[in-house]
Amino acid sequence: MKLNELIKDSIKIKNINNNPEIKYIVNDSRKAVKGSLFIAITGYKEEGVKYIEDAVNRGAVAVIAENKYKGRIKELNGIDYVYVEDTRYYNLLLAKKFFRNPSKDLVLIGVTGTNGKTTITYIIEDILKKAGFKTGVIGTISYRYGNREIKASNTTPDAIDIQYMLKEMRDNGVTHVVMEVSSHALSMKRVDPLDYKYAIFTNLSQDHLDFHKNMESYFQAKSLLFRKLDSNSNAIINIDDEYGKKLVNLTRASIKTYGLSQKAGIRGSIISLTVSGTKFLIDDEEFTTKLVGEHNIYNILAAYATAREMGIEKKLIKKTIEEIKPAPGRFEKVNNNKGYNVFVDYAHTPDALEHILDAANNFKTGRIITVFGCGGDRDRGKRPLMGRVVEEKSDIAIVTSDNPRSEDPIKIIEDIKKGLSKENHVIIHDRKEAIYKAIEIANENDIVLIAGKGHEDYQILKDRTIHFDDREVASEAIKDVG
Repeated sequence: MKLNELIKDSIKIKNINNNPEIKYIVNDSRKAVKGSLFIAITGYKEEGVKYIEDAVNRGAVAVIAENKYKGRIKELNGIDYVYVEDTRYYNLLLAKKFFRNPSKDLVLIGVTGTNGKTTITYIIEDILKKAGFKTGVIGTISYRYGNREIKASNTTPDAIDIQYMLKEMRDNGVTHVVMEVSSHALSMKRVDPLDYKYAIFTNLSQDHLDFHKNMESYFQAKSLLFRKLDSNSNAIINIDDEYGKKLVNLTRASIKTYGLSQKAGIRGSIISLTVSGTKFLIDDEEFTTKLVGEHNIYNILAAYATAREMGIEKKLIKKTIEEIKPAPGRFEKVNNNKGYNVFVDYAHTPDALEHILDAANNFKTGRIITVFGCGGDRDRGKRPLMGRVVEEKSDIAIVTSDNPRSEDPIKIIEDIKKGLSKENHVIIHDRKEAIYKAIEIANENDIVLIAGKGHEDYQILKDRTIHFDDREVASEAIKDVG
């Protein structure tokens, strides 16, 4: 596609000097190849104009930058420069046009909320596959369709990457895509041009306040997904959540509510909770699942309500729910033949920890030993809250390091300690040592919960990222200690 053809509908410009053929769009100079258009986005931490020369050296043939830089940047010979008011906005529009708006040809299902997104996408993906639909997923763990799978770097990728993935999925016969939609992606307008047919709201509790500053701002970001839905779309909303109740008044979409309360359109009720699974009712019909805890009933209800709105038969949905296994790193048991009850979970918010520990307390016959920490360069306000929850709902709390990033891990632990008031906690800075200690002190009927990192196979330190998988370390500890 020629540059002039790409920009003519959205950018008014008198002439293009070279009008090169645009073979790809990038906003990261490291991804530039021969024939690229480089969009020099004004970011939150970096100015894209700093990388124009690097992009050109790698093959970029045209540049889009903001008006404020006109006359302030060195224009290189043979390169077309186009100036606009907001590069982030045009990043969206041009990616959508370049990849020919793939979401309009797909049944796109967006899942947003603080907790539950990954499990819901896994359940819906499985239901759709069993119903015969070729399905793609864009989520926290990976981006995948068919036999292709790429490890995820963000819950929701950059706007250009999203459009490219959706194009690839569409071109390879995918008809349905389930997508986790983060509050960052909504705030930064990465998903603005997408045509969602279904949007699911799970819940809202404290997280990401380093970015959003307060809960109202966080909610407003999440609500953007639903405000943009038209009357031909469907909103699936957890009506038991206080923010879900607000959300039903903020969308033009057809609304289906779910929950455990009487007012839910799709209503569940729990029969029994055990370490091996859950028995429950949906609208008076009995279901069983390998997923544990009340929070997973909500996740199942969200997936069930969505599938029913799609017209998928109840029998197939029920069979899928009965057979599905937990998503990686979501209360995932560390397999062993020594009788240890060790689970790894991604819970990294006060609410998620409360839910998973409530589930464990429902079926414990011994003690609960919880290993956890808090991520660096993230919402500091939740750290003492997480400490308080773990201390109250565990018999023994082992506070350790998570992904400290650029922060001093000792200072992160000091923040957590502000929420601790009992004597049932121990501080072990090294995460491997903390996991070993938990398994070393565990008795036969105890439950060891290793929380915070879940499926992650890395640990982000100040100056490097190292391989670290809680599941692997726990397996080694069981062999060495047991």
